[in-house]
Amino acid sequence: MSILCSVVIPTYDEKENIAVLLDRLVNILSGREFEIIVADDNSPDMTWRVVEEYARKEPRVSCLRRMQNKGLSPSIVDAFDIARGEYLCVMDGDLQHDESSLPKMLDEAGKCDLVSGTRYALGGGIEGGWPLHRKIMSIAATAMARIFLGVETSDPMSGYFVVKASSYKRIRPYLNPRGFKILLEIMYLLQIHPVKAEFRETGIFFRKRRAGESKLGIGVMLDYCLSLWRLSRVKIGK
Repeated sequence: MSILCSVVIPTYDEKENIAVLLDRLVNILSGREFEIIVADDNSPDMTWRVVEEYARKEPRVSCLRRMQNKGLSPSIVDAFDIARGEYLCVMDGDLQHDESSLPKMLDEAGKCDLVSGTRYALGGGIEGGWPLHRKIMSIAATAMARIFLGVETSDPMSGYFVVKASSYKRIRPYLNPRGFKILLEIMYLLQIHPVKAEFRETGIFFRKRRAGESKLGIGVMLDYCLSLWRLSRVKIGK
């Protein structure tokens, strides 16, 4: 039987969150053919073990335990490379992404190449709002995506998106996954590919983190800037 959707969840030290998220996803995707791949960077808190135990009772869940080339973007690409779904979805493992948005995103993905979740569209929002420094980082990231890459997206750091597997495969040879910019890298490569691509956005609600620690910081933003500059130099032949 064909699989409609492969949900990829990159994780590092999310033991306290991952089983809750898996329960929610299995419920929200009921009635669809799906698989869930948790790409874990050999978490010291043994997130991978929680997923492996979960997979024993739910065969649609699997764990990709990664021992080298660690990082958010590389883990997503490794999971995409083994995914079997017609649509490839990425979401965080910390419960901040609202899983109830996924069916809507999948419906939209049937009309375009890529759907990205945004906190700044109708139906989107941020629980409790953001402190000033997070607002500044978000505004700066959006502006730089437009300046360096010409990609028009309202929320390049949301990390929640669905891309058609057939569209992703067109640009897979050009990917150089590093850091936290995988959504922008995919969008940019699809944008400059000779085959015209269409993007859409849909509002998502961003929850407060309940457990664990955020991975976003100044170092991530510096890497983001450098990565955008490098990505802007990538060319795809006609």
